[in-house]
Amino acid sequence: MSGVNTIAVSVLAIPVFLFSILLPVGLVLVLQVFLCRKGNRLGLILPVLSFLLSLLLTLSVAAFTMMGAGTITTQTISNDGHVVKTQVEEVEAPPVEPQQLLMVGGVFLVTNIPTAVLTGIWVYHKNRRDWRKELEQMDIQDLS
Repeated sequence: MSGVNTIAVSVLAIPVFLFSILLPVGLVLVLQVFLCRKGNRLGLILPVLSFLLSLLLTLSVAAFTMMGAGTITTQTISNDGHVVKTQVEEVEAPPVEPQQLLMVGGVFLVTNIPTAVLTGIWVYHKNRRDWRKELEQMDIQDLS
């Protein structure tokens, strides 16, 4: 009987999961279209924010994978609690491996997918606006 309940819960979890992912993505896309229709420069807000966020994520991954350098301090303490000996050792960072660079590059590419989509929407609306302006200018020239 519990197997049936587990299946029912998992079947209900899929639409909830999809709704919780697709709703924010859809709202961001609607906001991007709205901003692009409002003005040429307003449509660049979300792509720039997305690019800055991707840079932040990429740099944090790069910093995390390149970590390793630092100092190790070892203290020897006597039975009465006094420091007898302090030794400071410098540890060098390990060399950067090609796999790490590929991983950082992959993170940069993947995190810039939203930037490319939002920029594509902006370019589409910009070209459409420019085309309408040219059409209006041609109509004005035809009338005169």
